[in-house]
Amino acid sequence: MKKLILSMLLAASAVLTVQAQKIHIGAKGGLNIANLTEIDDSKARVSGHVGGFVNIRFHQWALQPELYFSGQGAKYKVPITNADRTLALNYINMPVMFQYYIIPQFYLEAGPQLSLLVSAHDKGGNLSVDTKDLYNSADISAGIGLGVKLPFHFGVYGRYNFGITDIYDSAIDSRNSVGQIGVSYTFF
Repeated sequence: MKKLILSMLLAASAVLTVQAQKIHIGAKGGLNIANLTEIDDSKARVSGHVGGFVNIRFHQWALQPELYFSGQGAKYKVPITNADRTLALNYINMPVMFQYYIIPQFYLEAGPQLSLLVSAHDKGGNLSVDTKDLYNSADISAGIGLGVKLPFHFGVYGRYNFGITDIYDSAIDSRNSVGQIGVSYTFF
């Protein structure tokens, strides 16, 4: 059964690639403003993201699988001591965005994202504690966004990713919430 599904996916990919008008490979990176839902008095953690993408264009539509490193998490205060702490969650994100080009330079996008937790640290003062065992190793989210293609192979984009699955490996119910703005460069 697995071989049949894999064969069908490969065949569909080959057909889509043949029908594609253009295939572009590029790099992207930018700013993350991340937070966690259902965490009292948490503040946004500002971090970044960097990686690459393949854009497969079909007339007004495009399929864009991506692979990038993303710093996420939140900032919070410890209730008793009022000390500032940062929860640094680092992921490898793998979204597949479906893009619709309203005009040749401007697109709207939406799609699912699978994220694999690379590291988790609770930091504050001179203390950093590895907390990776407290979190699920994978996260599923959905993204919506928009972008503009600029001259000389550059582009700018904005995206919001909202978590669908709980990130904690416990009774706490919290999800990732990440806003992104960035710049892309298409190599060819």
